[in-house]
Amino acid sequence: MFSGCYICTMLKIFYSPDSQAELKGGSGNPAGSNDKKGSDIVVNDKPVRMPNDTGTGQEILERAGYKPVTCYSLYMKLAGCDFEKVSLTHEINFKNPGLENFVTKDPDVFPYSVNQDSELTQEKELAPRAIIKLAGLDPEKVYLVQVTKHGEEVLAFKMDEPVCMDCKGLVFLTREWIETVDIEEYGKECKPVPPAKNYLIKVDKEKFSWPNPIISVEQVIKFVQKDNPSNFNLVKFLSNTPKPIPLPYNETIDLRVKCLLRFVVQPKTQNDGFQRGFSLPEEDIDFLKSVGFRWEALAEISYMWLLIHDYPLPDGYTVKNCTLALMIPPNYPATEIDMAYFYPQLIKSSGKTIGATTNQPIGGKVFQRWSRHRLPNEWKPGVDNVATHLTLVDNWLKNDINR
Repeated sequence: MFSGCYICTMLKIFYSPDSQAELKGGSGNPAGSNDKKGSDIVVNDKPVRMPNDTGTGQEILERAGYKPVTCYSLYMKLAGCDFEKVSLTHEINFKNPGLENFVTKDPDVFPYSVNQDSELTQEKELAPRAIIKLAGLDPEKVYLVQVTKHGEEVLAFKMDEPVCMDCKGLVFLTREWIETVDIEEYGKECKPVPPAKNYLIKVDKEKFSWPNPIISVEQVIKFVQKDNPSNFNLVKFLSNTPKPIPLPYNETIDLRVKCLLRFVVQPKTQNDGFQRGFSLPEEDIDFLKSVGFRWEALAEISYMWLLIHDYPLPDGYTVKNCTLALMIPPNYPATEIDMAYFYPQLIKSSGKTIGATTNQPIGGKVFQRWSRHRLPNEWKPGVDNVATHLTLVDNWLKNDINR
């Protein structure tokens, strides 16, 4: 009796393309069919007609309809033997009498390229840092970009977050790191923000470094308010949008958004009381014009007033818009803008009373003064202005609806 190993060895000799023996049989290849051109084989229990008596693993997969061939591993079964892997270039004699069938499995290797150099990996996932190192490059000097089938470049920024490999082959390029990018400088011209090791972010009057293009609202606030950051709001300024944009506390910010300039931190708290606190710089005039507000500056004996007409109100009041007045102190912007004044006097749709209000004559009309104030020293000269104060006014209006 011959052992199984001996039989398999002999069968392998028979299926070698070098064998000149006249063989009969084989899978789907009955005796007497040797004079018939081509061979019948079985792949995954389905008959496949091969045009010749020999063929490579790639030809078998393509003939059987398994494309792209890189997405499949091919195995052949010989009588009395285990399945044996067939490479894409391996040529097989289909007349081998011991050849039973073929089966396919998931791919064993995944092709990809880095800077047009072909690579292979047995890993189903690879992190960008590993891909860069396997290409013989330094991840401290370059980062990875994936090129889509449409030719678009997708940044694989998170160096240690796995990328799912694809049996069809992924295409990667590397780019040299920029050490530091100043967000404000790119935002002024609305230019795309390139990847960098560090991002300079302007918060209030200072700039802070951050090693990631994604940052939370909480972390931005912490740059200037380390204690109790949840007591503060954050607004962002874009060069293509004159009105500041409030950001929810639980939101994350993509620093690569075009036109991003800076952030301003503001207190959530408001004190009800009676205080007074305004002069109108060019930046305020530019802001009011760009937003499209109809406004006027009104000088009275004791006060300077900024009147903003048709100011929109949130739902919850009996009118949709009003005239909003802001008192401008003589030393503004060194001195803060305080409170807000409304005409006609605001009434909540719920009928509930609006607290801490009183009458204020302005330009021959009686405005409703809302005593709402920042805490001491929270006004930031050079940072706060009409635009930032209006963000506070909007918050007061929204918050009071539920009070």
